[in-house]
Amino acid sequence: MKISPVEPGLLDLAMRDKDFALFYQNKQLLSPAGNEIRSENQRVLKQLMMEACFKNSISDEEFSVYTLLSVITDFLDKEIDPFLENFNQIASTDPILKLREGSLKASEINNAPGFHALLENEPVLLNMMFFGINSLLEAFARFTLEMREILFAGKEPLAWKDFLMQSYINLPSYKKAVVNLLSFTHNSAVVLPMLIADNYITGIEYVNGLPAIHLRETSELPSSPFTVHGSRFTDHGSRITVHGFRETALTVLDNVRDAVGFLSCYSNTGKEGLNYLISKGEGNDLEFKSTLRWDLRAGKTNQAVERACLKSISAFLNSNGGLLLIGVRDDGSIEGIESDRFPNTDKFLLHLWTLVRTSFGTDVSSYIHAELETAEGKTVCTVKCSRSGRPVFLRQPGFPEEFYIRVGPGTIALAVSEALKYIADHFTA
Repeated sequence: MKISPVEPGLLDLAMRDKDFALFYQNKQLLSPAGNEIRSENQRVLKQLMMEACFKNSISDEEFSVYTLLSVITDFLDKEIDPFLENFNQIASTDPILKLREGSLKASEINNAPGFHALLENEPVLLNMMFFGINSLLEAFARFTLEMREILFAGKEPLAWKDFLMQSYINLPSYKKAVVNLLSFTHNSAVVLPMLIADNYITGIEYVNGLPAIHLRETSELPSSPFTVHGSRFTDHGSRITVHGFRETALTVLDNVRDAVGFLSCYSNTGKEGLNYLISKGEGNDLEFKSTLRWDLRAGKTNQAVERACLKSISAFLNSNGGLLLIGVRDDGSIEGIESDRFPNTDKFLLHLWTLVRTSFGTDVSSYIHAELETAEGKTVCTVKCSRSGRPVFLRQPGFPEEFYIRVGPGTIALAVSEALKYIADHFTA
């Protein structure tokens, strides 16, 4: 699919009941497979509109916000994940992973087919490559250190490849789209796209790490499921030149910048983002809860505290979505989920998801995304709720079944007659 040239005045962003859609010439923009280009995130579609105006085209043959959204629409939403399906094969080509797990020594990289030509003709590039590898290993170490508690707590340590696979599985779909498209477009294996997706390296560090992968002999790579194809720094055994490196690096860097821009559209996390959210105060789409289960006054666990969190989640699901911050007091100060007295954060998340599944049903999980953030040395859980496609009743053992909605900055329960009218008006058949 390709639209060129694009007439900016013919692009239109429309808000629908559950999401936003982009139209061109009064026709909805479709993915290469004919699916709707849509998102609950208005910002990412605005990014697509601006990108189309600047590039003067919308095409699935180039790396762009359009192709990233198409990966979600045509693959991930259909439970097709090319990166995960080919993970073992892709990981087998990753020298950074092999260096970390000890199956490859740094000294062995000089056996790569293009190494001697690079050493003889472009020693500066060779030095850059090795300098870049060291930076990437440091970033990978930070990544594994921060993920270790979640994935290793109470378990036997995973092998490095399995650790990376599990880390990928835990990513939200927009980050998976970035990993998929970067890995297949640039043959950048596993570690580089994962570190970019989780904001551990810069675009320059990503670009500088690619020659280490491309200079080595690799097993046969899986064919790309996408129509976007990127250039390599060299074919195996051929010579890298300064001119060729710069030309390819600039193309790759443009791609990475598009990916980072795409990620930033979804980002409301990180210390600055979390502080900004808290500074806004509670409102239609934002609620604070000090704890998930611990009654701070009584000094013990309390199902009523759990129910308060579940009420907010169900109300967001039944209304227009919203964000619940667990670990933040009503006045905006940080309590931290440490007060819930779980052995570790993994146990906290397991308990949260158990409450969601038992109280709302397993199918509701797809409308909820939970992440852990750090602020003032304490941990806050951000629970992002999208508008549900069906009415969500709160069914918690020991309490009556109720239907909640969001009204202003508060959560209210509707009587049966009110709930029936609301459902008829709010949910399509």
